Amino acid sequence: MKKILLILCLFLTGCYSQPQYYLYIYYAKSCPVCKSFMNNVVPILEDKYDKDMQIITYDIDEEASMDAYARTCSLLEDYYYTDDSGSIPFIVLDGYFAKVGYDIGSQEIIIQTIDDAINGKELSHDLKEFYKFKDGLTFHEGGN
Repeated sequence: MKKILLILCLFLTGCYSQPQYYLYIYYAKSCPVCKSFMNNVVPILEDKYDKDMQIITYDIDEEASMDAYARTCSLLEDYYYTDDSGSIPFIVLDGYFAKVGYDIGSQEIIIQTIDDAINGKELSHDLKEFYKFKDGLTFHEGGN
């Protein structure tokens, strides 16, 4: 009986999988560009990555979101958080890159950038306001 329970436990723990990727999106409800990103990019990523990607959103107008925003910024190379920081949407593929802003209608570019990062491909240097994570740092796993 113990063997059956052990096998059942091992089987059930194997069925529950944690996401491999975490996408953080800092946005404002009143921002039309953010709304476009949430309506045109997020559903595609949810379909494409299903359980492999957890998408976490932070409303930048909420005080609690600012701590997460500042912490995220501290993990990025060449990004300096100031009181004037906060351009949105701020799109963060944890451990890979962060991008400030989104051009409405350019969902293919950001989706391709996410795909390329996940697949270890060189990312386009043409992207504006693009920042890499400092080596070995991630938001989800505790940062610095």
